[in-house]
Parts: sequence; C-alpha cells; structure tokens
Amino acid sequence: MKTELVVGDIRKHRADMLVVNLFEGVTSPGGATGAVDKAIGGAITAAIHDGDFHGKWGETLFLRPGKGLASPRVLVVGLGKKEKFTPDHVRQLALPVMRMAKKKKISTVASVLHGAGAGGFDQEETARFLALGAVLSEYEYDRYKSEKEGRVSRFQVVEREKAAARKVARGLAHGAKLGEAINWGRDLVASPPGDLRPDGLARAARKIAGGKVRVKVYGRKEAEAWKMGGLIAVGKGSEVSPRLIVAEYRGGRPGSPWTALVGKGVTFDTGGISLKKWEGMEKMKYDMAGGAGMLAAVRAVAALGIRRNIVAIVPAVENMPSGTAYRPGDVLRMMSGKTVEVLSTDAEGRLILADAITFAKKRYRPDVILDAATLTGSCVVALGSVTMGMMGNDAKVLARMREASAASGERAWELPLHEEYLEQIKSDIADLKNIGGPEAGAITAGYFLKEFAGETPWVHLDIAGVAWREKERMGYAPGPTGVPVRLLVEFLRREGTGA
Repeated sequence: MKTELVVGDIRKHRADMLVVNLFEGVTSPGGATGAVDKAIGGAITAAIHDGDFHGKWGETLFLRPGKGLASPRVLVVGLGKKEKFTPDHVRQLALPVMRMAKKKKISTVASVLHGAGAGGFDQEETARFLALGAVLSEYEYDRYKSEKEGRVSRFQVVEREKAAARKVARGLAHGAKLGEAINWGRDLVASPPGDLRPDGLARAARKIAGGKVRVKVYGRKEAEAWKMGGLIAVGKGSEVSPRLIVAEYRGGRPGSPWTALVGKGVTFDTGGISLKKWEGMEKMKYDMAGGAGMLAAVRAVAALGIRRNIVAIVPAVENMPSGTAYRPGDVLRMMSGKTVEVLSTDAEGRLILADAITFAKKRYRPDVILDAATLTGSCVVALGSVTMGMMGNDAKVLARMREASAASGERAWELPLHEEYLEQIKSDIADLKNIGGPEAGAITAGYFLKEFAGETPWVHLDIAGVAWREKERMGYAPGPTGVPVRLLVEFLRREGTGA
C-alpha cells in the first residue's frame, strides 16, 4: 500500500472514499468535516440530529452523497470525547476505516488528519500516527489462503494548508516506514512453525542486511566455543541446531557506544520434557515474537536513519522433547560462568536470553541492554493483554522508557525487582534455579535475567500478554501485534540525534 500526501481541497479530491471525523457531542461540524457536510447538503448534521451518529469512539457513518463531492463515498468516524483523545487513538482509528474499505472493496482512501484541527495535535505527529495506523491496519497474513481479499492500494492524507505540507509529509513517511518494518516482523510471528525454524529465522534476518546493517549468524560450533550452556541445552531436543543471530546497525559515529536489543527467539515451544498441554500449543509459534520485534526494530531504525549504533541479538532455538533433550534436574554452566539448576524445561526463554545478554556485554560493551520476550504466563495474569511488564536495574533508563511508552502509545508497566525476590531463584546445588515457584513468576524471571545483566543498565520487557491478539482490540486485528517495536523505536529515536 502506498501512503501519500495530497495538498488541496478535500471536496475536490477524487478517491474511492473520503474519511472525515467528529468528536462526541459536536452538533455542528466545523473544519473539513463541516465543509464536506455543507457540500453534501447537511447529511452529517441530519444524521446527528436524527440520532444516527453521535461521534462516539470508533463509531462510523457511511454515506453515498451522490453529488457535491469529487469522491462517491464518505465515511465519518467518531473520535469520542475530546479530552480523552490521544495521538495513539489516531492510529487505532485506522482499523475501522480499513475494515470498511475492505468490506466495500475500495482501492483508494483519502483522509483528513484526525486530531490536527479541533484536537490541537501537532500535524507531523498526527500524520505519523495516522500513516502507522493505516499500514498496521492493512496487515493480513494470507500466504496460505487460496482466495485473497482485495486490499487498499493507496492511503492518502489530504492537507489544505501548503505551509504544513512538509511537516505532514515527514510524519507520513516516518509512520509508513515504521509500519512496514513492524508488519515484516508480524509476518515472522505468524509463520507456521514448520516454515520458520531457527535456520529459517536466520535466513529471514539476513534479508535486512544492506547499507548500514550487517547480519551475522552463528551456529552450534560457536555456541560451544563460547560455552553458551543455556542456548545449547534448550536446542538439544531439536534436529535443527540453535542459531545466534546478530544484526548490527551502525548509525552512530565510529566509536560511539552500542545499544543492545536482545530478543527471545524460540521458534516453537512445546515445553520440552516439561511438556505443555495440547490446548493452544499451536500458538507457541509466537514464542519468537521478542526476537522478531528486535529484528524489526533494527529494520525500522535503519529505514528512519536514527543516528545510533544498535545491535539486535536473537538466540533462536526450537524447544522440543526427544531423547537428546535437556532434562529437569540438569545443571547448566552458562556463558557468564554462573551455574543454573533446571527445574522446568518450559522455563527456557530466560536460559537463552541469559547467554545472549552475556554475549552482548562481552562483545559490544553496550551502554544499555533492552530485552523483550514472551517470557511468562504470570505476566499475563498480572497485566492481561493491555500492557507489557517492564523491569530494570537503572532508574534513569526506566524513566526514559516510561516517557517513550507514553509518547508511542505502546504501554509498559514497571514491576519491582526487590532483592528479596532473589531468594526464590537461589538453588541448593547451583548458583541459580530457572524457576522461582508459584509466587511472582514474572518478577523472578526478570530477576534471573538481572543476575546476568550485572551492572550494565538494562530493561526487560515481558510481552507475553500483548504480542498476540485473540480478538480485535486497541487498533489491532486478531493475530501478531508487532509489540514492542513502536516503544523501542521511540526510545531509540529520543536517544539518537536523527529522525
């Protein structure tokens, strides 16, 4: 889908469908909506007075005016209460618009900038969220469908003021590039597990190489040489050996510090010997969403030209039960030298992340490490599918992450890492054990990783509840969401000097 700016009068612009808006409680439309309403004989005002449209959040009014406009269709979308409207609502609003376009088999959609008029939002910011929402809402994984539905080929934003054109165009370009990178990562998460095993994820990662991005893939031989006991153990049960995927983006000045993005890449998780229940196991292809998100983030920052050195490190494994699989009761020696007693082979993500974090520290000496993983069901119990869990060892980095969360609209909620939680993961026969019992499961998993991050500033994002949607919610259709790419790019954009 092509996203583009049109400068001119929306009444004279020809598209298959025009999109305008209204806040809840407004009875006399103004701005572009008022101009369209007047051109079609007050049809929008009549709908308001007749009680057919109230402007409530996500509400839509579809019209075929017949005359008065160059375009044959008009869709009015409700923005809800003005005081509650945020830039991320602009993104979310794209979903009902694209749903209507698909239903009506519409090719070209032209929209006003929601929130830039009466909402008072910055035009560039609004354009960024609108383009992002359009690209994300158009996403569908249809590789295996015999009959594919039609898609919107052009999403246009109509801006009347020539003076604002440059800002709007810049925002649209940013949002579209970010959305395209996220959708690439969503495709990885949606891929059937037989199609995307550790070697397949490595091949996919190589496709982002070029320009300032360099991708290297290491195998079992290197993992053994580096004594990556966690990565080797988790991958032992599969016929496909583990991979360590490293994607470097050199956007900063030579010699400037690295930021390390570490993502869990379990391409399929059966639980290993500690086998999961069969119900819902097909969804365990999404257990590499953290790794896909980190690779997508590198793709996005490269497209946006963020001036920072960033490396994504993805330990990729299949966690399978077999005669060669690692067992509960095993003791692993990790790359850091720490030993870990395995109580459950279904707590595998923290084992491979621990080795990847150690690799990041030794190879890149980063100024900050950010990791993301579909790590614990406990985080889903605590925070549901609304927000990801966030933990870290550096107050300043956590504060910057909270700011990025608020700005991006991708929610993260901080959980505590009090020292008392360490007692739950101490082992009687090793340094640590890989589960801490039934209490505070998300936190003890985070604390496990903290032990490997050491003094390096580090933030952990548990995305188990938000990486996949079972039903339409918060601007996402069912399926993979691409979390936490928006949050990470906003964090890195604020940290860098470009974009």
